[in-house]
Amino acid sequence: MSQRALIDRFYAAYAVRDAAAASRLYHPDGWHEEVAMAKSREGRDALAKGLDGFFRMLPDVAWERRGYIRAGDQIAVPYHMTGTFIAADGTPRPIALDGLHLFEIRDGLLASTKDMWDLDLFKAQMG
Repeated sequence: MSQRALIDRFYAAYAVRDAAAASRLYHPDGWHEEVAMAKSREGRDALAKGLDGFFRMLPDVAWERRGYIRAGDQIAVPYHMTGTFIAADGTPRPIALDGLHLFEIRDGLLASTKDMWDLDLFKAQMG
């Protein structure tokens, strides 16, 4: 599978909130880092669990890709993410963030991903 096709499958799985499909795109020892939160998960099961939680937190989350920059086995994809966070009191809070996914590909699968976005802006929007 080409690198671009792998990235397309990644975002297609995200679009339908299929955490299992997204996690299968990683090597068994692949990992993901949320840079803003200084947290990472390693292994397909942990990746799927983390994504399931994220999709519950923002059930209508969507990403608009804003480019594709390839340098060897690394790819950067700027994006604009939108979604609705439901606060503890039931109030819906619109979320809109610009971010950057960094992908490292090895043997046709994701070796690692990093996601960068503004934590302060996210917290302010959550209320």
